[in-house]
Amino acid sequence: MRHRYNFPTWGDGGTAKSEIRATEHQLECEVSVIIGVMPFIWLPIEDVPSPESARGYIERNSIALLSNYNKASLDPPSKIWLGHDSDRERVRNSGLWNQNHVDETYDPTFLIKLEQLVADTKRVA
Repeated sequence: MRHRYNFPTWGDGGTAKSEIRATEHQLECEVSVIIGVMPFIWLPIEDVPSPESARGYIERNSIALLSNYNKASLDPPSKIWLGHDSDRERVRNSGLWNQNHVDETYDPTFLIKLEQLVADTKRVA
């Protein structure tokens, strides 16, 4: 069963009025619970964030690799994914909570850099 939410203001963040944020509180709590149980790895990238930085390169290419936007979906989101109800077409069609880089092609060599970052992280842990 898909949840149907009607929060056209969701995503306005700090620019939304307090009354609007209050009505979105339950949705925010649900999202936090779902994200809170997901496994993740922290990859330290020691440079200043910018489009030209290593972290920008990893972010851009990771999004492009994982995005389903305008291509056959290899790993579609679940039927109950809240993003299906997003008012943002790029979110709905990419399967990601993101709009930037979803329509780009990834550079396969970024996987070498990503693999090295993961290996370095495992050595530290």
